[in-house]
Amino acid sequence: MIRKSIGRIAGAALAVWMGALAACGAASAETIVKSDMKIKLNGSPLSYDQAYLIDNSLFVPYRAFAETIGAEVGWDGDTETVTVKKDDSTIKLKIGSLSATVNGKTTAMAAPAQLIDSSTFVPVRFLSENFGIQVGYDDATRTVSLTSGGEAKHAYTIEISEFKFGPAELTVEAGSTVTFKNLDNVKHNAVATDGSFQTPLLGENETASITLLAPGEYDYYCEPHKSFMKGKIIVK
Repeated sequence: MIRKSIGRIAGAALAVWMGALAACGAASAETIVKSDMKIKLNGSPLSYDQAYLIDNSLFVPYRAFAETIGAEVGWDGDTETVTVKKDDSTIKLKIGSLSATVNGKTTAMAAPAQLIDSSTFVPVRFLSENFGIQVGYDDATRTVSLTSGGEAKHAYTIEISEFKFGPAELTVEAGSTVTFKNLDNVKHNAVATDGSFQTPLLGENETASITLLAPGEYDYYCEPHKSFMKGKIIVK
C-alpha cells in the first residue's frame, strides 16, 4: 500500500511538472499577426504582399525587401539560411535562430527570421540598421520610416515646364536621386503608377527628391493632370 501511494504521488508530481513546462512553452510562444503598418524609404512608400508583426517586430519578405534597399540575396535550403549582401556588408540569418552573422561576427537578434506559409520573412529593423539605414516610427500614422545614410550614386533633375516632364523618359543608375522641379505657376506633382513614390504638390520653383534603389521601370504621372502629364524613369 505504501509503495502504491508513493507511486501515485510521484506520478501526480510528474504530471504537474510536465503541465508547468507546457504552460511555460505556451507563454513564450511567438505572437504572429498580419501588419497594417506603412513603410517608407527615403520618403517613398514601399509595398509588400504581406507583412507581419512578430512579438512587436515588423517582418517583411526577405527577397522583396533586400531588392528594395539595393541588396543581393541568397538562400541555403539545407541549413535554412538567408544571405543578404549590400556594398561591403554581408548578413546571414538562420531561420529560428536569435544569432545572426554580420560580416563574419555573431550578433544577437531581438527576433529570428521566420518561415511563414513556406515564405521567408526577416526583421526590418535588424537588416536596416546593420546596413546603415536609419529606422524611425510614427505611432500616429503607424508608419516605419527608413532613411538611407549613404549618398546617392548620381543625381538627376526632371523639370516640369509647360505641363510636361522633361525629359519625359529618364534612365538612371540604381541608388540615384531624382529631383523634380516645377517651373510652371500651376501646382504639379509626380506619382508612380505602382505606388512606389509620390511627391507633394509643388508650387512654382519648388522641388522634391526621390531615391530609386531597385532596378525597374517606373511610370508616373501628375495627379492634377494625369490624363496627359506622364513620364517614365528606368533604373538600371
